[in-house]
Amino acid sequence: MSCGFTNPRIRTKLQAGDWTAILRDVFADRGLPVTPRLRDVAAQLALPGAVLAGPSAARWHGWDVPSAETFVAFQARRPRLRHVHVLLQEVPATDVCGIDGVRVTSTERTVFDCARLLPDGAASALLTTALQECWTTMPDLATRIRDATGRHGTPRLVRLIRVVALGNRTSAQKLAGKLLQRAGIWGWTPHEPISDRWGLIGLGDLVFPEAKLVIELGIDELEVAAPPQERHTRLAAAGWTVVNYSWNDLTTRPSELVAELRQHLDRLTPVRW
Repeated sequence: MSCGFTNPRIRTKLQAGDWTAILRDVFADRGLPVTPRLRDVAAQLALPGAVLAGPSAARWHGWDVPSAETFVAFQARRPRLRHVHVLLQEVPATDVCGIDGVRVTSTERTVFDCARLLPDGAASALLTTALQECWTTMPDLATRIRDATGRHGTPRLVRLIRVVALGNRTSAQKLAGKLLQRAGIWGWTPHEPISDRWGLIGLGDLVFPEAKLVIELGIDELEVAAPPQERHTRLAAAGWTVVNYSWNDLTTRPSELVAELRQHLDRLTPVRW
């Protein structure tokens, strides 16, 4: 009606099949496919001030989530809208961003909400990807969990994050590589064979050949040709420097890790005249 249509005119449009109802008081032209994104926009029109959250926000961020449902964060009394899940919670301005004119939760908030709302398998997969892609960090997740203490689903979320926090070697290598790329640090190769005059010592997780610097990610048993103690002895004898980082290092102190690597590289990289 705010667009100049009276109730009788709206009924005529609907009866004639010119319009189709998306949500209560929200209509679309006939033939327009009713997609999850269309329903997301309709929910915001039906609930002025609402913010797309959870799987809906993930959809607008371009993430692949196994949910076509619409989720919005809305602070007012819970309205009744079919096909729309309303999260009764306040979203601070710092947790809101705009995508194509639509208000959605930030990447950090979206990861947190999706982890609470999705099934265990999908939530764990999203948490792992989010940490690898730097959509969020472990400190941010920890802060949000602390603020949500006592709410329904928080113990489950703690369990999921503990499992993800253990990490795995492949995920750690991907995350470490992305941290280096975003910091503009190059000259490294993954899974690089390192040998001395006696043969293969092992595969370095991330290797800087020019600086003779090896990053080992202590996630799983390392795939090496020599036992750990012998490997380190041979690496040191061959002039290699080894630094070790855990999944916790990668996810909780990425800035400090990058700064440490820069110091190592400044010290070890040969100076060219």
